Amino acid sequence: MNRRLLAVMLALVLAPVAQAKDFECQVHSDYDLRMHGQAFVFTRDDGAARKVVIGGGHLYVNGREVLLNAADQQRVNAYETELRRLLPEARQVAIDGTDIAFTALAEVARGFADKGDDSMVDELEQAHRSLRAQLDRDPAFIFNGDIDAEVIRPVITKFVPQITGAAVKTALSVAFSGDDAKTKAFETRMDNMGRDIDAKVKTRAESLKPLADSLCQHTRRLDAIESGLSLRLDDGSTLDLVQTGKQDD
Repeated sequence: MNRRLLAVMLALVLAPVAQAKDFECQVHSDYDLRMHGQAFVFTRDDGAARKVVIGGGHLYVNGREVLLNAADQQRVNAYETELRRLLPEARQVAIDGTDIAFTALAEVARGFADKGDDSMVDELEQAHRSLRAQLDRDPAFIFNGDIDAEVIRPVITKFVPQITGAAVKTALSVAFSGDDAKTKAFETRMDNMGRDIDAKVKTRAESLKPLADSLCQHTRRLDAIESGLSLRLDDGSTLDLVQTGKQDD
């Protein structure tokens, strides 16, 4: 029973992240993105373009404004427009995706907590509020690193062992009770919990798909606009703030 329990627990907790993965665009960047007023600021530690600022139709590289020909001016304008459309969508996708994950974790934690002990659920809710506050303060946060690896997975790493421990404790108590009816009731409860959480996750994930698809389209357009720029950096390279598609290992 214990091995089955652990497998079910991990499946329940990781399901929201797996669902979110279905909506991920393969987007990559060597830059961190921040907003400064209405300008978009891309920064990195090295390379020919360590700081790139786009705002008001202007393009600055390493503190110097780049003189643009007519075609490139149109492309930079279009790039800025796409960024302004993309950022609120990216924030909403991040909020909805993490809401799904935290909801599932809290449901499982609540289901196996000792009666009257909501401490783990309270911790999860606090972690959730912290992430939401970060997204409110910095809408570009979603682009600065992998939100799955840097936000969701650490939360899972912290809470899954605690939740699993509580579940195993309950399972052992049932298993050693010698009460077949109690054991069957526990297994039914597990199955019902799995179905309930799966249904909630699937419904919310499906409702997120149109917005996530739109986000993917914006990022692809950004990459296409960059590829059309004729301007060259001091070392002769092209401006490459965002890449889409599978990256070479």
